[in-house]
Amino acid sequence: MIEVRTALSTYLKSLHSKIYFQVAPENATFPYIVYDIPNSFSDGEGGEVITLDIDGWDMNNTGDTTVIETLMQTINSLDKKVLTTDNISVVFYLENKMALIDDDKRIKRRKYTYSGRLIRR
Repeated sequence: MIEVRTALSTYLKSLHSKIYFQVAPENATFPYIVYDIPNSFSDGEGGEVITLDIDGWDMNNTGDTTVIETLMQTINSLDKKVLTTDNISVVFYLENKMALIDDDKRIKRRKYTYSGRLIRR
């Protein structure tokens, strides 16, 4: 999974500079992206199916979601994108988009879930 994370992190950082795996640091400035790969399983044909969650975070006092919506639209260039290294190929497909409501009304969140097909070479 390290190769998948490395390829994914490199691609996401080409889209936005503030990309974090699983948890953002306490001093992270908005907007930022947190991604996680919560599970994977064999597809029964020699490959693997990976679940990828990408959470977008922004904060403002106006209620405007333009910044986070634009950022997530950019991140969604990952949909149907093939990432390759010397040892793997993985393609991600968007499965779900969610607008999450935070207890802190200034925080604007979006979560996109992808299914990835991983092939080891």
